[in-house]
Amino acid sequence: MSHPEPSTAEPASDQREAGRPERQKWVWGMTGALAVVVLGAAGAVVAIDAQSNNRADVRAVAEEYIGAVAAGDAEAAERLFDGRTSPGTESVPDADAFAEASHIVDAELGRFRVDFDAGRASGDVSYALDGYPYTERIELRRTEDDAWRVTAGLRHDVPLDTTGGGALGLQGADAPLPEDAQSITLYSSEYSLVSHNPFFEAADEARFTVTSDGDALYTSDWLVPGTGYAEEVQRAVASAYEECADLAEVWELQSCGIDAPEPSAEFDSIAPVTVTIEMTDPPMVSGSDAASMWMQIEERGSFAATYSGRDADGRALTEEVEVRASAADVEVMPTVDGLDVEIYPY
Repeated sequence: MSHPEPSTAEPASDQREAGRPERQKWVWGMTGALAVVVLGAAGAVVAIDAQSNNRADVRAVAEEYIGAVAAGDAEAAERLFDGRTSPGTESVPDADAFAEASHIVDAELGRFRVDFDAGRASGDVSYALDGYPYTERIELRRTEDDAWRVTAGLRHDVPLDTTGGGALGLQGADAPLPEDAQSITLYSSEYSLVSHNPFFEAADEARFTVTSDGDALYTSDWLVPGTGYAEEVQRAVASAYEECADLAEVWELQSCGIDAPEPSAEFDSIAPVTVTIEMTDPPMVSGSDAASMWMQIEERGSFAATYSGRDADGRALTEEVEVRASAADVEVMPTVDGLDVEIYPY
């Protein structure tokens, strides 16, 4: 007798549909829970980041720096500065000279931009100096230790030329401006200039303004001859001709300003001839140029020249002649504590 095989009937469609809402609820519930966790974590990160990226704190650093410059406080300003200087620059501003300068007034930081992603910030500073308005850009960056420091603004590498002016200095500084520096670092201010040389004085109203629009500092533009200058120039000129007279070759004497003639025809043209010179009366510079750094030889002085050699027959021969200085221009160059002269015969 055969028996029918048992059948495996599928659940009714309404039963399948009834089971789906339970699974969907579970899936959506888990998804929602995960979303809350993820978003919650992201929210915590955003909150922490926003808390550390405080624009007001960055602006406060800039304003503190501006306040230090306005107060003439180099030490405070330097603590907040972390920028680069040009090669050959005397890179640390002289604190005493800065303290005695006329400082910026009415300084105000305008619109300020901060880029936290790049770690950069900048804004414009307006101020007045000697009655004139100025505007400069101030820039900051975030350092590796998450501190904000100024990299540019109100601090300048001023091109420096001390040629012919090694005696000039800033009021308050102990020494003249460095002769071997190509530039000097100064804060925005107006500096009084002084002479460290007893024979020179600073020109009237010798004040140098430092801003982002400033010029190079040419020290020779700010020095004028002072008390005892003319006498010291004359002494230096006499000393220069004494050194020239120590030379033994005719061409050397002519090059440094003594108009020594060639040996006479009485001397053998092949045998060597030596020349000795003694200055008997020093050349004098022009009195009308006594207050100038460029002069001319007005009185040519007198020199006793002795030529020694042999004649064509081999006999010893000596001739004595009187010579004078050549016509020449004289350039006077201040040093730290005196002056140098350069003689240009023609």
